[in-house]
Amino acid sequence: MMDAPSSQSTRSPDDAERHAIEAAFVAREPWAFEAAYEAYRRQLYGAAFAVLRDGRDAEDCVHDVLMRLWRHGHAYTPARGSLHAFLIVCVRNDALSRRRRDVNRERIAREHLRAVQHVPAHDERATARIDMERMLSHLNDAQQQAVRLAYYEGFTHEQIAQRLGEPLGTVKSRLSNALRLLRTLLGSENE
Repeated sequence: MMDAPSSQSTRSPDDAERHAIEAAFVAREPWAFEAAYEAYRRQLYGAAFAVLRDGRDAEDCVHDVLMRLWRHGHAYTPARGSLHAFLIVCVRNDALSRRRRDVNRERIAREHLRAVQHVPAHDERATARIDMERMLSHLNDAQQQAVRLAYYEGFTHEQIAQRLGEPLGTVKSRLSNALRLLRTLLGSENE
């Protein structure tokens, strides 16, 4: 649906165009979402980039926000302000949510890594290693590979994405799902 923001300047819509886009956006006409993106993409990208500090993440954020607004409706009405301002707020809020989610995931991963890195006595280490391998066997191959790179090799999410040639979001989701499953498995064993 949307391309990355180009380095060429985008022409801002005049009042008549802006009002037409706003009216069509409220009516959820498909062309209005593309027109709003074309008219405001640089500002939307800038709002996302200011929070996320990563070009690809900022592009994903803008795209995801517009797709979500299209699929699930929205609370925009011209009486509350301009479409431009509404979209900026939506993108910024989504970027902040993504940032918080990523920070929390990294914090949980670090805490988990510290717990896994606890160095028990030799026999306990062998037992713990066997237990961890048994737990990892419940994960699919892709999850196992991501967990091993993150926790045994100490790779960051970005490094894992580069190493595997996969999108950063895919790697983060894979690790998050793997950790959730491992927590569930560990919880059921401790009961």
